[in-house]
Amino acid sequence: MTLLLQRREISELMDLRQAMAVLEQTFREQADGKVTQVPPLRLMDRGMRLVVGGLLAQNKKGLRVSVTGGKALALLFENSSGDLIAVMGYPFSELRISATVGLAIDRLANPKAKSIALIGSGRLAMPILEPAAAVRSVERISVYSRNPSNRESFARAVSEKHKVAVKAVASAESAIDQAELVLVSTNSPVPAVMGKWLRPGLSVFGVGRPNEFDDDVYLRAVLISVTSNVHELGYYDTQLDQPLIRLSQHSKVSWNDVVEFGDIVAEKANVPELSKSIVVFRDSQGGYGDLALAAWVYEEARRKGLGREISTE
Repeated sequence: MTLLLQRREISELMDLRQAMAVLEQTFREQADGKVTQVPPLRLMDRGMRLVVGGLLAQNKKGLRVSVTGGKALALLFENSSGDLIAVMGYPFSELRISATVGLAIDRLANPKAKSIALIGSGRLAMPILEPAAAVRSVERISVYSRNPSNRESFARAVSEKHKVAVKAVASAESAIDQAELVLVSTNSPVPAVMGKWLRPGLSVFGVGRPNEFDDDVYLRAVLISVTSNVHELGYYDTQLDQPLIRLSQHSKVSWNDVVEFGDIVAEKANVPELSKSIVVFRDSQGGYGDLALAAWVYEEARRKGLGREISTE
């Protein structure tokens, strides 16, 4: 039998801290080779997004699918039997990003950082800002996005919600100049962050397109970390400039030196002295992380007696 879980039943089962705990364990499993990684896909003229992953240690695999303008759905299978064990409305896409960024900031940003530059004020701006406030004592935030009214209204909303000093600024460079860590989420067709703006001691965290950092961001970095090499190398939009891959193809950056974040979590890779280094982190856009959250929610729903059994026969 398959457990059918409605979005409204499970949306409150998991908060940021729980999601971070689940993903921390999943990154450790990734470092041990117990996670199946498949690059996310965009189908039907990018109108459908499909992310797939496998959790070998949990005997589960599955997928998350969404269409433009719609809500995501997750399907969870048992590896050993091949049975479909759950179909759920999946409300945790943004929480997955938040938890990933929270774990990354916790390990890759200066522990004393109190000021943030936020580049971009769109859909993912708040989800990447909130984990920063959860793992660092944030006192000042500078916000830049291309639309002045958007950045002003977003700055007001953040100030009211988090009770910290928030300033909308006129350029990304000026935001970064005042910051100790940088959060980036844009859909800009050109780089949103330039390496020449960075200084030692800054950590930069990106969750947007692969082209949101220019070449010099990577060339100046002491550490480059991504959540999945497989996802980075298999990014669906091959027409988009992908500086990290291009630099590796021209032997300016060695792909062997790009560290998967799971190896950092598992302490298989060293982190440089953060107060003296430029560190770059990129979230590689879902997959096994989404399935890890779905798997945890499935077990918790079972424990609480949520959902209803259905037959697909």
